[in-house]
Amino acid sequence: MGFLEPTSPCHHDKIVERAIYLEQWAPLLPPRCRVLDLGGGIGRFALWLVDRGCEVELVDPDLRSLWWAVDHAVGRAGRLDVHWTTAERLPELPPVDVVLACEVLCYVESPEQAVAAASRLLRPGGWLLCSVEARYGWALAPDVIEGSIEAFLTDGVVHVPGDRWVRTYTAEALRALLSGFEEVSLVPAHYAHSGPLEQAAGPMSPEDALALEARLREHPLIAPLNRTWIAAARAPGREVG
Repeated sequence: MGFLEPTSPCHHDKIVERAIYLEQWAPLLPPRCRVLDLGGGIGRFALWLVDRGCEVELVDPDLRSLWWAVDHAVGRAGRLDVHWTTAERLPELPPVDVVLACEVLCYVESPEQAVAAASRLLRPGGWLLCSVEARYGWALAPDVIEGSIEAFLTDGVVHVPGDRWVRTYTAEALRALLSGFEEVSLVPAHYAHSGPLEQAAGPMSPEDALALEARLREHPLIAPLNRTWIAAARAPGREVG
């Protein structure tokens, strides 16, 4: 729950992962923009945004996570409102410049419904920034579930009763989900600390992890084994800002 605290055993890994995401997303998250953070949890991105003076609407189905985010947002530069609900059932809100859905669309009941709900709140030309579990890199990761191989040979939905549920995506499946957007870019991420090369990479700084990611994306054999897809999709209409 408290992985943003430096004393948390997974704090460093979460900061490295955030740096990998923000390398792609930060240029589309200008200071003082208005952001809907779907499934934002304890505020891994929301607090970074609030520190930049942004106005953030944080949605999460876990009430304890919202309490944590609110507690840590006190006294920061921007504004944070929280909503105890799911990505498919968003409240009525004023339009936003950006919708952020980090590691969300692979766990929701209906990704199509979640994307449609988010799109309704986006201003024309706004951005949906999302990440999802990739099909084949997830199968090779250290935390893969024993006996889940059939999912990667069929629809990519891993369902182990009593353990976990996750929907993995190929590039084609993610593009199909985002087909209503005017522009879509996908970047593979191999995640040195939670992907298939975790043990081989070993501990590293965010800067070193970013440099390694650049090398892995260019490698002819490793590039297709990404752990996640990092996507940016622009809504139809004029540019925001």
